[in-house]
Amino acid sequence: MNKAEAQHYIENNIPITKIMGMTITDLSRKSVRIAMPHAPNVNHQGSAFGGSIDSLFFVTCWAYVQLLIEDFDPHPRIVGRRGKSTFSKPIKSDFEAKVLIPEDETVNQFLADLSEKGKGRLTAKAVVEYEGEIAAEFEGDFVVLKG
Repeated sequence: MNKAEAQHYIENNIPITKIMGMTITDLSRKSVRIAMPHAPNVNHQGSAFGGSIDSLFFVTCWAYVQLLIEDFDPHPRIVGRRGKSTFSKPIKSDFEAKVLIPEDETVNQFLADLSEKGKGRLTAKAVVEYEGEIAAEFEGDFVVLKG
């Protein structure tokens, strides 16, 4: 799936992504980034709303998992099982989440479990940097079930 196909998919299957203005800026097994404008995702204090950042994190990590399993047929289901965000700095302008790509060994084990057992679990991590520092970070478990 290329960036344009992925953008079309999320906008049509996860409608809030379009409303929030999520834009896929990089999409490969080595780098997944999704940007979001500040204006429609602002809170009462003028900084980015935590719920918007959480949504961005889930979609960014989901996109990474989606890339990992795109060759499986039939296509497996991805379920976000758990997610935890930590916010350390207010974000006052447009922002972007990036996946922290796991080690090859971790990815290979996840894919082997999915192939052999019909179920795999991957812990995905992502960050939002602002003014040269990590402003928010995320860790979530995604369970993938063969179709």
